[in-house]
Order: sequence, then structure tokens, then C-alpha cells
Amino acid sequence: MMSWRWLLWLIPLYLVALVVMAPARLVFWFVGEGGGPGSAPLSLSGVSGTIWQGEASIQAALPTGGTLSLNNVTWQLSPWQLFTGEANVALKIPSSNFIYGEATLTASSSQASLQANLKGAMQPAIQQLNLPVPLTMAGDFELNIANYQLSDFQSGKFCDTLNGTFATSRTEMRLNHQWHPLGDYQTKLSCTAQNGINAIIDDNNLVGLRLNAQVNGRITAPQVSVSGSIKPTLQTPKPVTDVLVFLGKPDAQGRYNFKW
Repeated sequence: MMSWRWLLWLIPLYLVALVVMAPARLVFWFVGEGGGPGSAPLSLSGVSGTIWQGEASIQAALPTGGTLSLNNVTWQLSPWQLFTGEANVALKIPSSNFIYGEATLTASSSQASLQANLKGAMQPAIQQLNLPVPLTMAGDFELNIANYQLSDFQSGKFCDTLNGTFATSRTEMRLNHQWHPLGDYQTKLSCTAQNGINAIIDDNNLVGLRLNAQVNGRITAPQVSVSGSIKPTLQTPKPVTDVLVFLGKPDAQGRYNFKW
């Protein structure tokens, strides 16, 4: 007969094996399975693997009215960091999606942090996310988040710390059925004093664009403000310069100012 000592060893080993081999579909207990009306803002489908290493498709409703839809996203969850009270998840998004790249999310009961490098094409992203961009744009983008931190999840604020960049390359604008090159742009991302998000573009670009955009308020009720100016350069395509008259008259420095 097996002694009770061996049985006491086997029970915890059996429980550990259950946790390690737990199917990834258990994630539905926390997130919810998407597909129907009234489903959660964030939902998963096509889940396979285990909780620690698996794959799923992700759908998320956005405040813009668009939908973030990513297929075949893989994750790895570190079991050892759970013993320190933190969850560390490494995500990989394949290039078959309109946005692809890698991200690492670390979360505890009081704080979440994110590092990410994501790339994609501008026009597919604008269409799927339903972004309020009135003109047809093309080009590639790269979002690099070196450090993003958020605490007090119940407050609805956007960030406590943000250090990142959003770069576009080979940017083009379509006017009168023709494409016109606009060059490359670098946007610096940071937090505002109101725990919102600030995006700044300096005017060292082909169209002399200066931009200061802010998203304040709360995640459930964002308040967006955009201000800036454009001063055409010798490299600015003439059709692009011609449409600037819709912004009004230039100031004494020749800059066309706008504010939304």
C-alpha cells in the first residue's frame, strides 16, 4: 500500500501539472468569448495552447467606432513572476495583420507597464481603426514605446509615464486622383500634466508641419485637441501648397495655423 507520505507529495505535483497544462480557453473566464451582440469590449476567439503559451485572435471595440482585430497573436506568460505578485506577458503579432510586432505587458494589482514595437501601413490602419483622417494617406508607420506606465486603474486616466515615438516614412497624400510625396515624420509621445497623452511634431519636415495634439479627459470620455501650423518649403508639392488656402491666410511668418 502506498504510504501517506508519498500521497502528500503526489497531490501538489498533480495540482501543479493541472495548472501548467491548463488549456488557454480558460482565458475566456476572464475576458469573454467574442462574436455576438453585447459582447465584451475585448474578446478572444480561436484560442489554442495553454495559459502559459498560446495563440488567439483578438477583437476590441474602440472609442472611434472602429474595431481592433488581430489574428494569430501568440503569448508567453512567465509563471515565475507570478510568485512576486506580477504578471509578465510577451505578445507577438504576425505580419499578416495590419499592425504587427512585439509587446511586453507587466501588470500587478497597483500598476501596469508596457514596452512595444509595432509597425504597419497607414491606410489600412486608418480604415480599420476608423480614425478621423479626412484625406487619403499612404506610407508606413512604426510605434515604439520605450516606457508606458499606468496606475489607479479605476480613475480612467490615460497614463502616468509615457516615453515613445510614432514615426511615418514614405508618407504620401492623394489629391485629385494623384499621389504626392510628403516625406518622413517623427512624433514624440509623452504624458500631459492631466495624465493624458501628448503628441508633438517639430517642423523639420517637407511641409514645415508643427503639431501639438493632446488626448485628455478619461478613457471612456476622451477630450481631443489639435493645434499646429504648416509652412510650405521648396520641396512641398504644389498641389499640397494650393490646398492650404482652406486653412485661411498665412501669418507674418508665412505659416498656415490650424486648431481643432
